[in-house]
Amino acid sequence: MTVRGICRLLRLPLFATAVADAVAGYFVALLPNLDQLDWRRVGLLAGTSAGLYLYGMVENDLVDRRRDRLLGTGRPLAIGEVGLPTAVSLLLLMAALAAVCAVGLSAGALVIAIGAFGAINLYNLSAKHGPSFVAMTVMGLCRVLNFMIGVAAAKGVPHEITPDLFGLAGPLWIRHAMALFSATFVVTGYSIAIRREHSMSSRPWMVAFVVAAVAGFTMIAVRLGTEAHWFQVPVVRVFAMVLLAAMWPGGLWSAVGPKRQPAQYEPFIARMLYWFILMDVAFVADKWLMTM
Repeated sequence: MTVRGICRLLRLPLFATAVADAVAGYFVALLPNLDQLDWRRVGLLAGTSAGLYLYGMVENDLVDRRRDRLLGTGRPLAIGEVGLPTAVSLLLLMAALAAVCAVGLSAGALVIAIGAFGAINLYNLSAKHGPSFVAMTVMGLCRVLNFMIGVAAAKGVPHEITPDLFGLAGPLWIRHAMALFSATFVVTGYSIAIRREHSMSSRPWMVAFVVAAVAGFTMIAVRLGTEAHWFQVPVVRVFAMVLLAAMWPGGLWSAVGPKRQPAQYEPFIARMLYWFILMDVAFVADKWLMTM
């Protein structure tokens, strides 16, 4: 067992993307009522989200341990860099972290955290081994539920689902959640392509990815509300979209195509995962600007 192996098993640099989603959900739902801000609750949200994410990472490698060993993927469990007892201990520790922190949140947030825990297990134990679109959808659900823990911690669980909830005058957190789902759908698709070693140049892949990308970007660009306001254009979110394209010129288009090998999708995946943090910040910033 090595410290490097544990860091690789947990994918430590990436857990911040999950924490950012949950905390952003809290602030997007809470603003502009900053007088109700509870930093203790923010800390519990961060702990819950981190615990769930790190649990999912360890469980993922435990489930794939034998396959990784046969394929020679170089993952820490497969090459013995981290032992099985250590991995199981980390799995239980991360589950305990998420549980302890979630219990300290509101009842609604706890229920959604339990749902997120279930979705993570569904993905690792079943969905990721099935059809690509099922796996992509379940992973999108995992990230949205993680985000919704923050929303529920700020506003409670929405009890009435009406068409107005999804309209222009509806809460911004709805569009934030839909944008997260669409972006996760896309990035998970690239990850599956690497694992299954197939190209995304076929028409069904192209259509699915274009639809998901357009839906996600539309949710990002739609302004808040219908009432006149001095700040009408969501400039921070639009800037975030432009920056995503700048992270890898061509973005989606340069990744899709018959000349691209699955391993060449990796740079886009890494950049897009960290871009989630930027998107979260952009939604919070625009919500603050549009309600000040």
